Amino acid sequence: MTTTNVSPGNSELVRRVAELSGQNVFACYQCGKCTAGCPFGFDPQGVLRRIQLGEVETAIGLDTPWDCAACLTCAANCPKGVDPTKVYQALRSIAETDHVGAHHRRHRLRTTVLANNHRTARLGSHLAPCSNWAFCAPGAGVALERVLGVHHARSLPPFARPTFQHWFRDHVPLRDGHRGKVLLFHDTFMDFNFPETGVAATELLELAGYQVELTNAVCCGRVLISKGHRPQAARHAQTNIPRLYEQSAQAAAIVGCEPSCLLTLRHEYPDLAGDDDTRQMAKVVASRCLLLDEFLERLADDGQLELNFREPPAKRQSVLFHGHCHQKAMAKPLASVRLLRLAGYDAELINAACCGMAGSFGYEKEHYEASRAALEQGVAPALRAQPEAPVVVMGVSCRQQIEHFCGRQVRHLAQALREAVAEEPADPTAQPAGRTEDPASVTQAAMTTKSRS
Repeated sequence: MTTTNVSPGNSELVRRVAELSGQNVFACYQCGKCTAGCPFGFDPQGVLRRIQLGEVETAIGLDTPWDCAACLTCAANCPKGVDPTKVYQALRSIAETDHVGAHHRRHRLRTTVLANNHRTARLGSHLAPCSNWAFCAPGAGVALERVLGVHHARSLPPFARPTFQHWFRDHVPLRDGHRGKVLLFHDTFMDFNFPETGVAATELLELAGYQVELTNAVCCGRVLISKGHRPQAARHAQTNIPRLYEQSAQAAAIVGCEPSCLLTLRHEYPDLAGDDDTRQMAKVVASRCLLLDEFLERLADDGQLELNFREPPAKRQSVLFHGHCHQKAMAKPLASVRLLRLAGYDAELINAACCGMAGSFGYEKEHYEASRAALEQGVAPALRAQPEAPVVVMGVSCRQQIEHFCGRQVRHLAQALREAVAEEPADPTAQPAGRTEDPASVTQAAMTTKSRS
């Protein structure tokens, strides 16, 4: 955990904020970069200043800790490494446990339902297709808005039946797994909403020569953390950590497809671990966690990417890639761009901040217009400039936002790469994928967004 550096003269609430968040709240020197860069116009600088002054209850009463979309743009912009979103989570937790401040302002039923999405999605999948019909029925949007505060124009992610785990249980591996085992962290959305992502990732890893095994884990707890249910999130983490530690001991990596979920294992679990032994295991687990693009890029860098990409046409297909906010803050979207280019696409990184969805933020009726406005800051203009270009993402939130407001079909990176791979094994005498292109040229090309609007 980050050193909190709270002096004895500070209030007990300030100390608790620092300890719960793992942040040195006094490292902030009020430069304002967090507030200036926020795509939603919130004021993290002001919240931190109130805490520094010992006015924690006043900070809890501000709009920002409750309205924050947790896109992590503020954390990425901070020159001192302070993460305001973790501070907000601590404030919400204090409001919940101590009944202080303005915790009554939030929509408690909506928060509970969204925080427990892993249960809601399981139930919705079990009842599919009836659950999908119910949510699409006339008047369903109005009912959702009145009961849960979900904007009536939004469509919930469809529930899938059969689930990804059902498919995985019955499928026949495409290769012999001669390169060893990898663990696939199958997140809630992969299991119950978009199993095609898991299918593509599994087949991609198998075609790369690996035996794929699913993790024996419960929900990562990302939404619980975002909604201030830290004790429940800690229980999820403390269940997963020893399981993943033991299961991953003989695996090449724990691979994930949803950035917010996989990066929760990597960046949040050491702080949620509890005792020292579990924290040490959490650090080992974190070191073994890689996003799908990170794992495949590492193989490419070593000249060991055993994927036989089809020969691209003379005119490569242009593809727009939008990076997930957590991917941009804690990983690197350019890994996805590089892989798309290796697969034969003319891939371009959209030069934009948050798409505006940010988890459940864009679903909430009071944030709908702010969500739309954030999309218009960069993502929407880039899409309008290239109306025919396919759109590729890694995050479910990004997918939902772009489909809703822009009407564009969106694929996950795993699907785009899988479609570019031939079934036949790669020629062992050919140059391995990953050594055919200069990474520097990929970086330069990816960071140049073509703006024709």
